[in-house]
Amino acid sequence: MPSGLVSTEALPGLLADGAALLDARGMPAYVMGHIPGAVSTRWQDFVDPKAPVRGLLHPDSGELARRFGALGVSGDRPVVVYSEPFEHWGAEGRFFWMLHYLGHDDVRVLDGGFPKWRREGRDVARMPTRPVPADFGAALRMEAFVDREGVQACLNERPDAVIVDARSGEEYRKEGHIPGAVNLPWITLYAEDGTLRPEAELRRIVAAAGITPEREVIPYCTGGVRSAWVFFVLHRLGFPRLRNYDGSWWDWTADPALPVER
Repeated sequence: MPSGLVSTEALPGLLADGAALLDARGMPAYVMGHIPGAVSTRWQDFVDPKAPVRGLLHPDSGELARRFGALGVSGDRPVVVYSEPFEHWGAEGRFFWMLHYLGHDDVRVLDGGFPKWRREGRDVARMPTRPVPADFGAALRMEAFVDREGVQACLNERPDAVIVDARSGEEYRKEGHIPGAVNLPWITLYAEDGTLRPEAELRRIVAAAGITPEREVIPYCTGGVRSAWVFFVLHRLGFPRLRNYDGSWWDWTADPALPVER
């Protein structure tokens, strides 16, 4: 499987070979300037509109596949997604997780996102790109997903699992957290320039939090976006058992009977 990360230097060649390019920042930022060929989208376009809490992925995998196909995403060519590190809560990670869950085998994140592209003086477009619709058939990887009941089962029955709170340390302490969860703030996985930290640094950071490859790892945050960025980073590091809790804190605290630790 490809690394999941692509540099600004390598992106033009990948696009020339037919890769789809998704701008995950939303339309206001997109129209102010975007990478040529990119199609605008938001992670919110893929949530369940009928769910009582925000963040939950749309339950119809066929509908999700249709929406990605409308953006020009097919299952037989790479997809690259970018955002603005520090500004969009790791939205590029949410797209990586969604597409991985739906069975896509070649999803990559642009290292450093749009700010790095712009700092390097590369071409910027302002006219929207009209996507060419493609066929994308979903083949779900259920092992990449977990819901509230699955998290409860891990708390009660899976001592080898580690629940990872990807929010800030302040949120973790003041708002409370799922009992036993360790805190790994999503933002600490970026270097100061918005690129991903070197692999050796990342391994030290996650090991210091008690997150090791032999354990099943369940990241969560507020609505499953920052946690998906942690999912992406750990997937890149080769962690074999990862499940993103898309409902996250919004979903957990919607049930007052569930425990909260402070």
